[in-house]
Amino acid sequence: MFALKDDSEKIGREVIKNLYYFSENQMLDCNQYVIQNKDNGDLSLFDAGNAISLEGLFKGMEKFNLKYEKITKLFLTHEHVDHVLGIYKLLEKLKDNPPEIYAYGETAKILEKGEEKKILPSMFGLTAKRFGIEIKPLQIIDLLDLKEIQPSSDFKFKIYYTPGHSLGSICYYEPIKKVLIPGDLVFTGGNFGRYDFPGGSLPTLINSIKSMNNLDVKFLLPGHMGISENGNKSVELSYRMIKSMGTFY
Repeated sequence: MFALKDDSEKIGREVIKNLYYFSENQMLDCNQYVIQNKDNGDLSLFDAGNAISLEGLFKGMEKFNLKYEKITKLFLTHEHVDHVLGIYKLLEKLKDNPPEIYAYGETAKILEKGEEKKILPSMFGLTAKRFGIEIKPLQIIDLLDLKEIQPSSDFKFKIYYTPGHSLGSICYYEPIKKVLIPGDLVFTGGNFGRYDFPGGSLPTLINSIKSMNNLDVKFLLPGHMGISENGNKSVELSYRMIKSMGTFY
């Protein structure tokens, strides 16, 4: 069976100084975010994409003089195929100096065990081999007992556990810069993550979105669709939309 391929350039832009956004490509991919450490140039990557888009990410990064060899940390939002399969390709490219990989709770366990069925649920009808990779157990730093991460000297994110889309879903929130990286919890335009995947739950998703609706957010940087510089309004709209749905269940 042939492997999927999509190495088209990921379109990027600098959201705020030293924080970059790269848009998702087609075929189960996700938006990715890069933070450059102003002190030494090291890079932190948020979410790994689907593996077949990794070269496209590198092409997009080149436009901003961001070298993939400088990626030293990888922070994941949750365990789904479109956010984690790129790990394995990235580790191949950086085998001489692999990045540290951070994930929360269930996501960390799944990756440590190499559980393909939980990364690629049967409903997708795809295997890791279609993406040109083999899923293997990984060494993961579990964020379960951490309250925050500091990918660079000028960014410090609080960690919020926000299940509902998946069992391992988290959000990263930078209170000073008012940046929220919510994975697939909420999107722009009042959209929100699916809750019909294994481990998903509508009531749980509602509660998670409610907790994020209490934050002061300017920059909403979700896993899919576009980004927003009116984050509070976008999160509030998502909360109103999903809360109205909850009344029917």
